[in-house]
Amino acid sequence: MRLFFKILLVLGIAIIGLFFAYNNGYLDQNNQEQTINNEKSQPEVGLRGANPEVKKEIKVDLSQQKMYLFENGKIMREFAISSGKLETPTPAGNFRVIHKQYMVYSKPTSCWLVFWVGFTMDGKYGIHETPICEGQRIGEDKIGIPDSAGCIRLKLGDAEQFYGWAEIETPVEIF
Repeated sequence: MRLFFKILLVLGIAIIGLFFAYNNGYLDQNNQEQTINNEKSQPEVGLRGANPEVKKEIKVDLSQQKMYLFENGKIMREFAISSGKLETPTPAGNFRVIHKQYMVYSKPTSCWLVFWVGFTMDGKYGIHETPICEGQRIGEDKIGIPDSAGCIRLKLGDAEQFYGWAEIETPVEIF
């Protein structure tokens, strides 16, 4: 009888895991990263124009180290960022928000990443608060210059606001 309950427990945990994986887009074969450039209007102030037909969009200008949040084609918020260093660049292209989690652990950097908003299917890249490494917050003084391992870093406070605003499937353009 004990074995039966253990099997039920394991199956229950597996079903819950599958539910979360499906809801976060990991199991949907049609949910692949966008790779087609969606430019539809003239650039404005160095930014590629936003699509007013899309409710929310995220645009990241690596040359300016800025991230812009658009709603219905209008800039709603602008954040200073820190993108990837020359040797660990942030990927450019068209993506979408595929995963959000309050905190994740990065094995390659041995750091905790708070307010994680992932935008690549492999889970390697996301937008998050400055990392916590060996118990200390790092990189707050590097916002505005490329300094990360490829992710997009935001200041304390900015990351929490962004995390609350961003929705799964929100388009992300990095250029």
